[in-house]
Amino acid sequence: MGLNTRRDNIGGDANAKAYIAAITAVGATVSATQKTAINNFYKTAKSAGYYTGLKRMYFPIWGVAAANAIDMISLTSGTFVGTLTHSSGYVTSNGSTGHFLSDVAPGSAGCTLNGAGAFTLVTAASSLTLVNTNTYFGAQNADSGTRFRMSGGNADGARFSFFGPNSSAFSTIFTAGDQRGIHFLGRTSSSSRFVVLRQTSTLFSTSQSNTSGTLNSTVPMAWFANNLNGTIGSYVPNTVRIGAAGMADGLSQAQAESFTVTLKTLWETSTGLTLP
Repeated sequence: MGLNTRRDNIGGDANAKAYIAAITAVGATVSATQKTAINNFYKTAKSAGYYTGLKRMYFPIWGVAAANAIDMISLTSGTFVGTLTHSSGYVTSNGSTGHFLSDVAPGSAGCTLNGAGAFTLVTAASSLTLVNTNTYFGAQNADSGTRFRMSGGNADGARFSFFGPNSSAFSTIFTAGDQRGIHFLGRTSSSSRFVVLRQTSTLFSTSQSNTSGTLNSTVPMAWFANNLNGTIGSYVPNTVRIGAAGMADGLSQAQAESFTVTLKTLWETSTGLTLP
């Protein structure tokens, strides 16, 4: 009875079982602790009501490119391009060619203009204070009104520069400081968007009145760089480590804040590492 109970706890969720099977089939080794953490992630996301809003979620902690590219939601795969290093707990780029592309653009993934969201978990050996020519994630087609992008800080001392999804950057965003943590950029309506930064002991979260642009349904979202109508540029330096990435639809600001806690727990439990 005890053994059966343990097995249920590790793999009880059907989506957790399917994801674990998919990554182990291409070379990932998943411990009992990691299986439990993955199972708990799915259960928490479903019980909290935002699981259906997660359209893509990549969890590149396995040290294996094929496993790192598999989406936890659809089990489809994105693509690693250029020179990257797949370490235990995260992936790093060489800062000039290495990036990751989702298999689809936000609109094709199931995001909608007034519910679109994009996120990433970023860490590094020491504090990150990137500038606005360094893009954590981004994609747009030829129309600048489709910009969906998060970059390092502006010259005015803001911590980040955000476009989402339109050509207008946030006019007021968190004051300059360490950019490591879980970043979530979202839109809740045709006239409102928000951004969240989750660190270990600090939550930054703010919203802004803003008119929608046009949702990009043709150009895949990139991480470690920006995808400008198929041209990749504005790379982050090779100090940036990414431990999760994805896109979402329909999450409220409160749900996004809750999701970042769930993702933090999943990543820290699965890797033994901690956010700053």
